[in-house]
Amino acid sequence: MRWIRFVLKFAFICNLCFILGQLLRITAYDHRLDVIVEYVLVLGVGVAFPLNLAICLITGVLLLLKKIQWKPLPPWLFLFNLGILIFQLIVTY
Repeated sequence: MRWIRFVLKFAFICNLCFILGQLLRITAYDHRLDVIVEYVLVLGVGVAFPLNLAICLITGVLLLLKKIQWKPLPPWLFLFNLGILIFQLIVTY
């Protein structure tokens, strides 16, 4: 189940890009860092929501079916991704 830990960490990075993209949306931006912002927006807007939704559902189902345990899984990372998923659902819909 090492792949779940890897995807949770990748979803964490994408969620941070999502938060940064939302902050860029509500602040004044002067286009000096366009090269970096392009990557942040791709990960934050395009990848974060579908990946976060899929990994939270898969991890939740596997935890409920007792296929994986909390011990090898970083619980704070799963709970953070779940909290950001709720925020993404509120912002998106």
